[in-house]
Amino acid sequence: MSHLRVAFFAIALAGTVTLTACSSGSDAPSSASGTPDGGKSASSPAPKPITTSVPQAKLTQALLDDGETLPGWSLHGTKRVAKGYSCNTSGTDSAPKGWVRGSQSAYEYKGSTKNMAFVNICLFDTAENAHSAYVAWKGTEKNKQQAPTTSVGEESTLVLNPGLSEDSVYGYSRSGKVDIRVRIDGGNGGDPSGAQAMLTATLKRLQQLEAGNPATITAPDELATARK
Repeated sequence: MSHLRVAFFAIALAGTVTLTACSSGSDAPSSASGTPDGGKSASSPAPKPITTSVPQAKLTQALLDDGETLPGWSLHGTKRVAKGYSCNTSGTDSAPKGWVRGSQSAYEYKGSTKNMAFVNICLFDTAENAHSAYVAWKGTEKNKQQAPTTSVGEESTLVLNPGLSEDSVYGYSRSGKVDIRVRIDGGNGGDPSGAQAMLTATLKRLQQLEAGNPATITAPDELATARK
C-alpha cells in the first residue's frame, strides 16, 4: 500500500470516529433550540421548530375541529382561549414561567362525556421555558412513559395511565417555543396511537399556519403512522 493510500485511510478513519462521537446521545443542548432533544430518534429528520410569537387566532385554528379529530370523537363546546394556569401542571393556579398565551379544546366520545379528550397549545417566550414546562408536564413516572412511533416536534413523550388513572393516555410535545398536551381519558383500550395522532396533527397544523398556509392536517391522516 502506498504512503498516499495509508494517509488517506488514516484521515477517513479519524473522520468516522469524530462523526460517531458527535452523533452519540447526550444531554447537551440542541443547537436548534438550546434544549435537550427529549429522546428523538437519531435517524429522524430535524423538525422545523415553532420560533415566532404565534398570534392567538392561529393557536386556536390549529386545534382540531369536528371531522378533523379521531373517529367517534367530536368537539365538546368550542375551541377557546386558555388561561395561564391551564398550561401548568395539575393543581397549580398560576401560569408557568415564560407563558405568553394559549388555546384549548375538549372532545367527547360518541356524544357522551363519560370519555373525554383535551388538547392544550401553549406558547412561551423562549424555547428554554417551553422545555421546562414540557418536563414538568410529562412527570417522573418513567415506567409509564414511552416514545411515540415517530417523533413529534423536538421533544415528545406518551404516558400511559399516569397517576392512578385507568385507560388514559397523555401525550406531550415541544416544538421551539410551543408545548402541546393531549389527554385522552377513556376509550383507549391501552392503545396510545390516538393520542399520538392528535398530538402530531395539532403540531403540523400549527406549523402550516405559522408558514402562512391553511391548517389541513387531520388526526385520521396521522393515525396510520401512529399505529406502526
